[in-house]
Amino acid sequence: MRLATEPCDLLFKIEIVLKKIDVLIVGDFPPATHTGISMVNAMVHDILAENGKLVQVIDESAWSYKGFVRIAKYLFGSHLRLLKYLLSSKTRYVYLNVPLSFAGELRLLLSCLIVKTFSYRSKIIGHIHRGDIREWATSTFINRYILRFNLKFFCRIVLLSKKFENDLLDINPKIKTVVIPNTSLLEGVQRSKATNFKGNFVCISNIIKTKGLGDLVEAFNDKRLSGFRLTIAGNVYDREFYNSVSKSANVDFVISPEREKIIEILMQADCLILPSWNEGQPLVILEAMSLGIPIIATEVGDIPDMLGEGYPFLCKPHNPIMLAEKILMFSTYENKVALGERLLSVYKSRYSNMVFTNNILQLFA
Repeated sequence: MRLATEPCDLLFKIEIVLKKIDVLIVGDFPPATHTGISMVNAMVHDILAENGKLVQVIDESAWSYKGFVRIAKYLFGSHLRLLKYLLSSKTRYVYLNVPLSFAGELRLLLSCLIVKTFSYRSKIIGHIHRGDIREWATSTFINRYILRFNLKFFCRIVLLSKKFENDLLDINPKIKTVVIPNTSLLEGVQRSKATNFKGNFVCISNIIKTKGLGDLVEAFNDKRLSGFRLTIAGNVYDREFYNSVSKSANVDFVISPEREKIIEILMQADCLILPSWNEGQPLVILEAMSLGIPIIATEVGDIPDMLGEGYPFLCKPHNPIMLAEKILMFSTYENKVALGERLLSVYKSRYSNMVFTNNILQLFA
């Protein structure tokens, strides 16, 4: 037998021992991080694994750390693991979330450079989950420049809606894009139709200022809403903000609930309220739609398109007075059941699990 002493033989020998990875997913994952992005990452992983793809995960979650350690973990924590995977495997696709922050873009740049330096044949697919692409990119020259530069590394960028796709193509017309709407993890869960209005409102949200929770609590301080109850359920990612929110007798906070508890709270609600200042395509709205639960929300991101033309319960962000008026209007609205059925119909036609699964499998074909 001839010994592998020539350079080409050595390269061939290395190729043999490298393991194969179809998709390497880099991003936040539950249970370390509970956000819409982390839940989508988990769904993508499960779909690919269940369909025979060889998938590996690098969890970038840094929320459990504090101060400088959190910053260091956020900026550099995943890069050594990324390098390790790329050097020890033949990776076909690297799937990265594309953040819209300057620090996040710097971290993304380092990730892309590592991939293209140590595994240049690997294709990078990016996913933008936010809806303020145009606003962020045009706010400063450096934002626009670094986003345009980073986009050059990607073979394809996933966006949540046609509007967001158009916004990105205005920034870089040459980038290849694909629209993949989100879906609901609660599809198929049976919920009895609520025929009697009980005044139970719910907000499922991470507890940070930009989710508009201060506006929502202020709205429920309106004396006209004293007969209604609001339950806010989520994880506290901004302790200072949470402590500053004025508490109200008819507002309950459920902190760090288990997934089963969130589902229980949502199932008992007459209406979901989401008063965010900025959104992409919120999973919690899709979950409410898949259960036929009416929604009051701010007209940000893709929410107006999700709920459909002429939806009666949209309001402006940063406006607790208007929010209170919409809640009062909903309380006397006669077609609550029909409204929920309309949202369920929209969900089935545009956001179903089957649509999402087919889109993901086609993306990584």
